Amino acid sequence: MVNAGSIVAIVDDDDAVRRALRRLVLSLPHRPQTFASGEEFLDSLQRCAPHCALVDLHMPGLKGLDVLDRLRMRDRRVPAIIITGYDEIGVREKCLAAGAAAYLVKPLERAVVAKAIEDAIAAAST
Repeated sequence: MVNAGSIVAIVDDDDAVRRALRRLVLSLPHRPQTFASGEEFLDSLQRCAPHCALVDLHMPGLKGLDVLDRLRMRDRRVPAIIITGYDEIGVREKCLAAGAAAYLVKPLERAVVAKAIEDAIAAAST
């Protein structure tokens, strides 16, 4: 079981999506931290390491796959769940091969997000 109070980073360039995901994460036993870009999220890792991250695939600047690459290059073990509203053939496989803990397509259901976060955090702690 995941510890209550686990920090979940939310990385999405869309303010409305960040707010909705923040509310969703708050309804779970987690503490959300929001970031408007992949760069902002990666810079924050010097101060605090989240237990999991929800990362939008399509953002200006660093895309979700770029964030996964940078995490791997920096040897940061933050399980990242890629989220997208534009599911494309082969992208799920590419994200999972790049180290994503899960790949979810918007609109996101609370139970699906909750399970993905729990699974990602549990896998990272083993």
